[in-house]
Amino acid sequence: MKKTNYFFLSAVIVLLAFTYTGCKKSSSTDTTTGGNPTPMGDVGNTFMGSITGMTNFSALIKSNTNGISTIGCTGTITDPAMKTVVGMLNSNSLMNINSSTGVFTVDLKVKFTDTGIVEYFSKDGSGSTVSSFSEVVGAKYTCKSAEGLTYTREVTAKSTIDDFPYNSMYIKTTTIKELSTYRGIDRIEYRTNHKFGLVNITVYLQDGSYYSFPIYSTKLNQ
Repeated sequence: MKKTNYFFLSAVIVLLAFTYTGCKKSSSTDTTTGGNPTPMGDVGNTFMGSITGMTNFSALIKSNTNGISTIGCTGTITDPAMKTVVGMLNSNSLMNINSSTGVFTVDLKVKFTDTGIVEYFSKDGSGSTVSSFSEVVGAKYTCKSAEGLTYTREVTAKSTIDDFPYNSMYIKTTTIKELSTYRGIDRIEYRTNHKFGLVNITVYLQDGSYYSFPIYSTKLNQ
């Protein structure tokens, strides 16, 4: 089994809704957004998604320690282009993947609260803010990847009306942009909602193509 750090897939799998205490807000020294745990982080909660190029995907919260949920994810990558992207990334961390069959497993740590989402992918265990539900457009967070690389996430838009299609309805969302530190990937955009958490991830590749992943949680934030 070749071990690969497949960040965007991890992100997708995650749900991310991803929550906070590792990303530092650019305008503040406060590294935590606080908030109360929500049912989305409960043991046994499952996440679903429509992921083109992948089969047999499942994501289940198998433990929760001090409010940080460990999500066990499995699946099979079938799309040749997606396998190529895996090969572009550094080979030192989160995911175990069989390069011939495309079968992978990965455990992801995420905190879900009523104020936002934080993911814990860095080597030193620090958290990186995915979304703070009360943030305004222009807010920025300096984050750390699994390899220790530094990158920035920025709130680029917030809906004032229900304009984003989601599970047979329309909802308000916050859009967070992350410029990629990985070869072949231009940027990643997250869509979050205070009730449904991380609802979509779009990964834009440098060749102009992109992957978009809607995400659904069995349990909600409220």
